[in-house]
Amino acid sequence: MNKICSVELLDDYKISLKLENGSSFVYNLKPKLATTRFAALEDIDFFKEGRLVDNEYIWWSDSLMLYVYEMLDWMKR
Repeated sequence: MNKICSVELLDDYKISLKLENGSSFVYNLKPKLATTRFAALEDIDFFKEGRLVDNEYIWWSDSLMLYVYEMLDWMKR
């Protein structure tokens, strides 16, 4: 399982990630904002408050987290 080395929350709801295996990518969360799960992140200030936890996920609140494996799975589709 890949772990996140660093994360940067960019404008326009993009997330720049560096993984411990040396890979990096930018994940666009904007299409997911229409879902109930991520709707709260439409507030860009709240989105930018996300933080990396345990090198495995981005945390915004106890009910709103995004794991690296989810981003990698969504990018494969």
